[in-house]
Amino acid sequence: MKKSHLVHLFWALVAVAAFALGSNNSTSYAGEERANAEKRITPSSGLSNRSDRSNPSRSGKARSVSRNRETTTTGESGIANLSESEIRQIGIDLKATKTPLERRELFTQILANLTPENAKLMREQIVHLDSNSSEFRDFHYQWGAIAGEEAVLNGAETPERDMATTLAGWTASNPDDALTYFNSLEPDAQNGSGMKWGAVYGLIAANPNRAVRFTMDRQEAGDKEASRLMDLVTREVIKSGNPAEAANWATALPSGEMQDAAIRRVAEEYAEDDPVAALNWANTLPQGNGKNRAMRESFSEWARENPQAAADRLGSMSASSERDSATYGYATRVAWENPAAAIEWANTISNEGTRANALMETGRAYFRKDPEAAKQWLSNSGLNEDQQKRVTSSRRR
Repeated sequence: MKKSHLVHLFWALVAVAAFALGSNNSTSYAGEERANAEKRITPSSGLSNRSDRSNPSRSGKARSVSRNRETTTTGESGIANLSESEIRQIGIDLKATKTPLERRELFTQILANLTPENAKLMREQIVHLDSNSSEFRDFHYQWGAIAGEEAVLNGAETPERDMATTLAGWTASNPDDALTYFNSLEPDAQNGSGMKWGAVYGLIAANPNRAVRFTMDRQEAGDKEASRLMDLVTREVIKSGNPAEAANWATALPSGEMQDAAIRRVAEEYAEDDPVAALNWANTLPQGNGKNRAMRESFSEWARENPQAAADRLGSMSASSERDSATYGYATRVAWENPAAAIEWANTISNEGTRANALMETGRAYFRKDPEAAKQWLSNSGLNEDQQKRVTSSRRR
Protein backbone atom coordinates (compact mmCIF):
# COMPACT_ATOMS: atom_id res chain seq x y z
CA MET A 1 0.00 0.00 0.00
CA LYS A 2 1.37 3.42 -0.88
CA LYS A 3 2.29 5.77 1.93
CA SER A 4 -0.36 8.32 0.91
CA HIS A 5 -3.03 5.64 1.19
CA LEU A 6 -1.74 4.67 4.60
CA VAL A 7 -1.92 8.25 5.82
CA HIS A 8 -5.57 8.51 4.77
CA LEU A 9 -6.26 5.22 6.47
CA PHE A 10 -4.67 6.44 9.73
CA TRP A 11 -6.88 9.50 9.81
CA ALA A 12 -10.04 7.51 9.16
CA LEU A 13 -9.18 5.11 11.95
CA VAL A 14 -8.29 7.93 14.32
CA ALA A 15 -11.80 9.35 14.17
CA VAL A 16 -13.25 6.04 15.29
CA ALA A 17 -10.81 5.56 18.15
CA ALA A 18 -10.83 9.10 19.58
CA PHE A 19 -11.45 9.89 23.24
CA ALA A 20 -10.20 6.63 24.83
CA LEU A 21 -7.27 8.63 26.12
CA GLY A 22 -5.07 8.43 29.16
CA SER A 23 -3.20 11.27 30.64
CA ASN A 24 0.38 11.44 31.94
CA ASN A 25 0.92 12.64 35.49
CA SER A 26 3.21 15.55 36.18
CA THR A 27 4.75 16.81 39.39
CA SER A 28 4.39 20.42 38.32
CA TYR A 29 1.27 22.47 39.01
CA ALA A 30 0.80 23.10 35.29
CA GLY A 31 1.14 19.41 34.55
CA GLU A 32 -1.45 18.52 37.18
CA GLU A 33 -3.85 21.07 35.77
CA ARG A 34 -3.35 19.67 32.28
CA ALA A 35 -3.87 16.09 33.43
CA ASN A 36 -6.99 17.07 35.34
CA ALA A 37 -8.33 18.91 32.32
CA GLU A 38 -7.80 15.84 30.13
CA LYS A 39 -9.58 13.65 32.67
CA ARG A 40 -12.51 16.04 32.86
CA ILE A 41 -12.89 16.27 29.11
CA THR A 42 -12.56 12.65 28.03
CA PRO A 43 -15.93 10.93 27.60
CA SER A 44 -16.20 7.31 28.66
CA SER A 45 -15.36 4.78 25.96
CA GLY A 46 -18.97 3.70 25.71
CA LEU A 47 -20.12 7.00 24.21
CA SER A 48 -19.91 7.41 20.45
CA ASN A 49 -17.96 10.39 19.17
CA ARG A 50 -19.19 10.98 15.65
CA SER A 51 -21.66 13.79 15.08
CA ASP A 52 -24.23 11.53 13.43
CA ARG A 53 -24.24 9.33 16.54
CA SER A 54 -23.73 11.94 19.23
CA ASN A 55 -27.32 11.54 20.43
CA PRO A 56 -28.49 7.92 20.73
CA SER A 57 -32.10 8.99 20.22
CA ARG A 58 -31.36 10.23 16.70
CA SER A 59 -31.23 6.67 15.38
CA GLY A 60 -34.70 5.77 16.65
CA LYS A 61 -37.20 6.43 19.39
CA ALA A 62 -35.70 7.21 22.74
CA ARG A 63 -35.84 4.59 25.43
CA SER A 64 -38.92 4.59 27.64
CA VAL A 65 -38.36 6.01 31.10
CA SER A 66 -39.66 3.05 33.07
CA ARG A 67 -41.85 -0.01 32.63
CA ASN A 68 -44.16 1.38 35.28
CA ARG A 69 -44.63 4.75 33.62
CA GLU A 70 -46.90 5.55 30.75
CA THR A 71 -45.33 5.80 27.31
CA THR A 72 -44.13 9.32 26.46
CA THR A 73 -44.98 11.12 23.26
CA THR A 74 -42.44 11.29 20.47
CA GLY A 75 -41.79 14.32 18.33
CA GLU A 76 -40.98 14.46 14.61
CA SER A 77 -37.30 13.93 15.31
CA GLY A 78 -37.97 10.62 17.02
CA ILE A 79 -36.90 11.97 20.42
CA ALA A 80 -39.22 11.19 23.32
CA ASN A 81 -40.67 14.30 24.96
CA LEU A 82 -40.49 13.62 28.69
CA SER A 83 -42.56 15.70 31.03
CA GLU A 84 -40.94 17.68 33.81
CA SER A 85 -42.28 15.26 36.41
CA GLU A 86 -40.85 12.28 34.53
CA ILE A 87 -37.45 13.92 34.31
CA ARG A 88 -37.46 14.74 38.01
CA GLN A 89 -38.48 11.18 38.81
CA ILE A 90 -35.45 9.90 36.91
CA GLY A 91 -33.34 12.15 39.11
CA ILE A 92 -34.95 10.80 42.27
CA ASP A 93 -34.39 7.24 41.09
CA LEU A 94 -30.80 8.03 40.13
CA LYS A 95 -30.00 9.27 43.63
CA ALA A 96 -31.65 6.21 45.15
CA THR A 97 -29.72 3.64 43.12
CA LYS A 98 -27.66 1.19 45.08
CA THR A 99 -25.56 -0.43 42.35
CA PRO A 100 -23.42 0.95 39.49
CA LEU A 101 -25.47 -1.01 36.94
CA GLU A 102 -28.73 0.54 38.11
CA ARG A 103 -27.16 3.98 38.00
CA ARG A 104 -25.83 3.41 34.48
CA GLU A 105 -29.24 2.19 33.28
CA LEU A 106 -30.95 5.31 34.54
CA PHE A 107 -28.20 7.51 33.19
CA THR A 108 -28.60 5.89 29.78
CA GLN A 109 -32.23 7.01 29.85
CA ILE A 110 -31.08 10.56 30.52
CA LEU A 111 -28.73 10.55 27.52
CA ALA A 112 -31.33 8.89 25.29
CA ASN A 113 -33.94 11.53 26.08
CA LEU A 114 -31.67 14.58 26.23
CA THR A 115 -32.75 17.53 24.07
CA PRO A 116 -31.62 21.16 23.91
CA GLU A 117 -34.94 22.11 25.47
CA ASN A 118 -34.76 19.85 28.52
CA ALA A 119 -30.98 19.83 29.00
CA LYS A 120 -30.88 22.24 31.94
CA LEU A 121 -33.54 20.29 33.81
CA MET A 122 -31.79 17.05 32.97
CA ARG A 123 -28.55 18.51 34.31
CA GLU A 124 -30.21 19.18 37.65
CA GLN A 125 -30.72 15.45 37.96
CA ILE A 126 -27.05 14.58 37.56
CA VAL A 127 -25.32 17.60 39.12
CA HIS A 128 -24.79 15.64 42.36
CA LEU A 129 -22.43 13.27 40.53
CA ASP A 130 -18.66 13.70 40.76
CA SER A 131 -17.65 16.14 38.02
CA ASN A 132 -14.82 13.76 37.08
CA SER A 133 -17.17 10.79 36.72
CA SER A 134 -17.78 9.25 33.31
CA GLU A 135 -21.50 10.05 33.59
CA PHE A 136 -20.92 13.73 34.25
CA ARG A 137 -18.47 13.99 31.35
CA ASP A 138 -20.71 12.01 28.99
CA PHE A 139 -23.68 14.21 29.77
CA HIS A 140 -21.87 17.44 29.00
CA TYR A 141 -20.18 16.05 25.92
CA GLN A 142 -23.61 15.00 24.67
CA TRP A 143 -25.14 18.34 25.53
CA GLY A 144 -22.39 20.14 23.66
CA ALA A 145 -22.96 17.91 20.62
CA ILE A 146 -26.66 18.74 20.37
CA ALA A 147 -26.77 22.33 21.67
CA GLY A 148 -23.38 23.84 20.87
CA GLU A 149 -22.73 27.31 22.19
CA GLU A 150 -25.74 27.28 24.50
CA ALA A 151 -24.30 24.29 26.37
CA VAL A 152 -20.82 25.80 26.54
CA LEU A 153 -22.06 29.15 27.84
CA ASN A 154 -24.12 27.42 30.50
CA GLY A 155 -20.83 26.08 31.89
CA ALA A 156 -19.65 29.65 32.45
CA GLU A 157 -22.50 30.08 34.93
CA THR A 158 -21.97 26.89 36.91
CA PRO A 159 -19.34 26.13 39.58
CA GLU A 160 -18.45 22.75 38.05
CA ARG A 161 -15.74 22.50 35.41
CA ASP A 162 -17.79 21.43 32.43
CA MET A 163 -17.14 24.01 29.71
CA ALA A 164 -14.25 22.13 28.11
CA THR A 165 -16.24 18.90 27.91
CA THR A 166 -19.20 20.58 26.27
CA LEU A 167 -16.83 22.31 23.86
CA ALA A 168 -15.37 18.91 22.97
CA GLY A 169 -18.81 17.59 22.12
CA TRP A 170 -19.65 20.71 20.11
CA THR A 171 -16.36 20.60 18.22
CA ALA A 172 -16.84 16.92 17.34
CA SER A 173 -20.36 17.67 16.06
CA ASN A 174 -19.78 21.04 14.38
CA PRO A 175 -16.08 21.95 14.21
CA ASP A 176 -16.57 25.09 12.10
CA ASP A 177 -18.90 26.84 14.54
CA ALA A 178 -17.05 25.55 17.59
CA LEU A 179 -13.69 26.85 16.35
CA THR A 180 -15.23 30.19 15.43
CA TYR A 181 -16.39 30.45 19.02
CA PHE A 182 -13.05 29.31 20.43
CA ASN A 183 -11.11 31.79 18.29
CA SER A 184 -13.36 34.61 19.52
CA LEU A 185 -12.25 34.02 23.11
CA GLU A 186 -9.55 36.06 24.77
CA PRO A 187 -6.19 34.24 25.11
CA ASP A 188 -6.69 33.75 28.85
CA ALA A 189 -10.06 32.12 28.23
CA GLN A 190 -8.63 29.86 25.52
CA ASN A 191 -5.95 28.62 27.90
CA GLY A 192 -8.18 28.46 30.98
CA SER A 193 -10.67 25.80 32.08
CA GLY A 194 -9.18 23.27 29.68
CA MET A 195 -10.83 24.92 26.68
CA LYS A 196 -8.02 24.27 24.19
CA TRP A 197 -7.95 20.65 25.32
CA GLY A 198 -11.68 20.40 24.70
CA ALA A 199 -11.20 21.82 21.23
CA VAL A 200 -8.45 19.39 20.26
CA TYR A 201 -10.36 16.39 21.66
CA GLY A 202 -13.34 17.34 19.53
CA LEU A 203 -11.21 17.87 16.44
CA ILE A 204 -9.60 14.45 16.83
CA ALA A 205 -13.08 12.94 16.60
CA ALA A 206 -14.33 15.19 13.80
CA ASN A 207 -11.33 15.78 11.56
CA PRO A 208 -7.85 14.80 12.76
CA ASN A 209 -6.18 16.81 9.98
CA ARG A 210 -7.73 19.90 11.53
CA ALA A 211 -6.52 18.74 14.94
CA VAL A 212 -2.96 18.81 13.61
CA ARG A 213 -3.53 22.24 12.10
CA PHE A 214 -4.98 23.43 15.39
CA THR A 215 -1.87 22.39 17.32
CA MET A 216 0.35 24.12 14.77
CA ASP A 217 -1.71 27.30 15.03
CA ARG A 218 -1.38 27.16 18.79
CA GLN A 219 2.38 26.78 18.48
CA GLU A 220 2.60 29.74 16.11
CA ALA A 221 0.57 31.78 18.61
CA GLY A 222 3.15 31.07 21.30
CA ASP A 223 1.29 28.36 23.24
CA LYS A 224 3.92 26.59 25.34
CA GLU A 225 1.71 23.49 25.57
CA ALA A 226 1.25 23.10 21.82
CA SER A 227 3.60 20.12 21.70
CA ARG A 228 1.50 18.41 24.37
CA LEU A 229 -1.60 18.97 22.27
CA MET A 230 0.24 17.37 19.37
CA ASP A 231 1.20 14.48 21.61
CA LEU A 232 -2.50 13.92 22.23
CA VAL A 233 -3.22 13.70 18.50
CA THR A 234 -0.27 11.37 17.99
CA ARG A 235 -1.45 8.95 20.64
CA GLU A 236 -4.68 8.53 18.72
CA VAL A 237 -2.84 7.92 15.44
CA ILE A 238 -0.83 5.17 17.14
CA LYS A 239 -3.92 3.58 18.66
CA SER A 240 -5.73 3.62 15.33
CA GLY A 241 -3.13 1.72 13.35
CA ASN A 242 0.28 0.32 14.24
CA PRO A 243 3.63 1.92 15.13
CA ALA A 244 5.09 1.49 11.65
CA GLU A 245 2.13 3.28 10.05
CA ALA A 246 2.28 5.98 12.71
CA ALA A 247 5.98 6.42 11.95
CA ASN A 248 5.18 7.05 8.29
CA TRP A 249 2.52 9.55 9.33
CA ALA A 250 4.89 11.43 11.65
CA THR A 251 7.59 11.53 8.97
CA ALA A 252 5.13 13.15 6.55
CA LEU A 253 4.26 16.01 8.92
CA PRO A 254 5.74 19.46 8.28
CA SER A 255 9.17 19.74 9.90
CA GLY A 256 9.46 21.67 13.12
CA GLU A 257 8.51 21.49 16.76
CA MET A 258 5.16 19.78 16.15
CA GLN A 259 6.76 17.04 14.05
CA ASP A 260 9.37 16.54 16.77
CA ALA A 261 6.58 16.13 19.33
CA ALA A 262 4.89 13.52 17.15
CA ILE A 263 8.14 11.66 16.50
CA ARG A 264 8.94 11.51 20.22
CA ARG A 265 5.62 9.85 21.00
CA VAL A 266 5.80 7.46 18.04
CA ALA A 267 9.37 6.52 18.91
CA GLU A 268 8.38 5.36 22.38
CA GLU A 269 5.66 3.07 21.05
CA TYR A 270 7.57 1.87 18.00
CA ALA A 271 10.67 0.98 20.02
CA GLU A 272 8.63 -1.07 22.46
CA ASP A 273 7.06 -2.95 19.55
CA ASP A 274 10.22 -3.50 17.47
CA PRO A 275 13.40 -1.66 18.53
CA VAL A 276 15.42 -2.65 15.46
CA ALA A 277 12.70 -1.50 13.05
CA ALA A 278 12.35 1.69 15.09
CA LEU A 279 16.09 2.27 14.84
CA ASN A 280 16.01 1.80 11.08
CA TRP A 281 13.22 4.37 10.92
CA ALA A 282 15.13 6.75 13.18
CA ASN A 283 18.10 6.64 10.81
CA THR A 284 15.90 7.98 8.01
CA LEU A 285 14.83 11.06 9.97
CA PRO A 286 16.33 14.50 9.50
CA GLN A 287 18.74 15.67 12.17
CA GLY A 288 17.07 17.28 15.14
CA ASN A 289 15.39 16.67 18.46
CA GLY A 290 12.93 14.21 16.98
CA LYS A 291 15.65 11.99 15.55
CA ASN A 292 17.66 12.13 18.77
CA ARG A 293 14.66 11.02 20.79
CA ALA A 294 13.93 8.20 18.35
CA MET A 295 17.53 6.99 18.65
CA ARG A 296 17.37 7.15 22.43
CA GLU A 297 14.12 5.16 22.65
CA SER A 298 15.27 2.59 20.10
CA PHE A 299 18.51 1.79 21.92
CA SER A 300 16.82 1.77 25.29
CA GLU A 301 14.39 -0.93 24.21
CA TRP A 302 17.02 -2.81 22.21
CA ALA A 303 19.24 -2.89 25.31
CA ARG A 304 16.38 -4.54 27.16
CA GLU A 305 15.86 -7.20 24.48
CA ASN A 306 19.43 -7.80 23.33
CA PRO A 307 22.03 -5.70 25.16
CA GLN A 308 25.00 -7.25 23.38
CA ALA A 309 23.64 -6.56 19.91
CA ALA A 310 22.79 -2.99 20.92
CA ALA A 311 26.27 -2.50 22.37
CA ASP A 312 27.89 -3.81 19.19
CA ARG A 313 25.87 -1.36 17.13
CA LEU A 314 26.78 1.52 19.44
CA GLY A 315 30.46 0.66 19.14
CA SER A 316 30.29 1.04 15.38
CA MET A 317 28.77 4.54 15.49
CA SER A 318 30.90 7.64 15.09
CA ALA A 319 30.64 10.60 17.45
CA SER A 320 27.47 12.63 16.85
CA SER A 321 24.41 13.90 18.65
CA GLU A 322 22.57 10.79 17.45
CA ARG A 323 25.19 8.54 19.04
CA ASP A 324 25.01 10.55 22.25
CA SER A 325 21.26 10.02 22.38
CA ALA A 326 21.60 6.34 21.54
CA THR A 327 24.23 5.89 24.25
CA TYR A 328 22.06 7.70 26.77
CA GLY A 329 19.18 5.32 26.04
CA TYR A 330 21.43 2.27 26.25
CA ALA A 331 23.30 3.28 29.41
CA THR A 332 20.24 4.28 31.42
CA ARG A 333 18.51 1.03 30.47
CA VAL A 334 21.32 -1.33 31.50
CA ALA A 335 22.18 0.69 34.61
CA TRP A 336 20.00 -1.36 36.91
CA GLU A 337 21.55 -4.66 35.82
CA ASN A 338 25.16 -3.55 35.34
CA PRO A 339 25.67 0.01 36.64
CA ALA A 340 29.47 -0.06 36.30
CA ALA A 341 29.22 -0.90 32.60
CA ALA A 342 26.46 1.68 32.17
CA ILE A 343 28.70 4.37 33.64
CA GLU A 344 31.49 3.43 31.25
CA TRP A 345 29.12 3.89 28.34
CA ALA A 346 27.78 7.17 29.75
CA ASN A 347 31.33 8.51 29.90
CA THR A 348 31.66 8.06 26.11
CA ILE A 349 28.96 10.67 25.46
CA SER A 350 30.58 13.69 23.84
CA ASN A 351 28.04 16.37 24.78
CA GLU A 352 28.84 17.61 28.26
CA GLY A 353 25.25 18.22 29.36
CA THR A 354 23.96 14.92 28.01
CA ARG A 355 26.91 13.09 29.57
CA ALA A 356 26.28 14.64 32.99
CA ASN A 357 22.59 13.71 32.87
CA ALA A 358 23.43 10.15 31.89
CA LEU A 359 26.02 9.87 34.66
CA MET A 360 23.57 11.14 37.27
CA GLU A 361 20.91 8.66 36.20
CA THR A 362 23.27 5.69 36.01
CA GLY A 363 24.89 6.82 39.26
CA ARG A 364 21.57 6.57 41.09
CA ALA A 365 21.28 2.96 39.98
CA TYR A 366 24.87 2.35 41.09
CA PHE A 367 24.15 3.69 44.57
CA ARG A 368 21.17 1.43 44.93
CA LYS A 369 23.06 -1.68 43.84
CA ASP A 370 26.44 -1.10 45.50
CA PRO A 371 26.54 2.01 47.73
CA GLU A 372 30.18 1.68 48.83
CA ALA A 373 31.55 1.21 45.33
CA ALA A 374 29.33 4.03 44.09
CA LYS A 375 30.72 6.42 46.70
CA GLN A 376 34.25 5.73 45.53
CA TRP A 377 33.22 6.28 41.93
CA LEU A 378 31.33 9.50 42.66
CA SER A 379 34.34 11.33 44.06
CA ASN A 380 36.14 10.86 40.73
CA SER A 381 33.08 10.95 38.47
CA GLY A 382 33.66 14.41 37.05
CA LEU A 383 30.26 15.57 38.31
CA ASN A 384 30.21 18.88 40.16
CA GLU A 385 29.08 19.19 43.78
CA ASP A 386 25.47 19.99 42.94
CA GLN A 387 25.22 17.08 40.51
CA GLN A 388 26.72 14.71 43.06
CA LYS A 389 24.11 15.82 45.59
CA ARG A 390 21.37 15.02 43.10
CA VAL A 391 22.69 11.48 42.85
CA THR A 392 22.92 10.89 46.58
CA SER A 393 19.74 12.77 47.55
CA SER A 394 17.78 10.65 45.09
CA ARG A 395 19.00 7.55 46.95
CA ARG A 396 17.87 8.97 50.31
CA ARG A 397 14.39 9.69 48.97
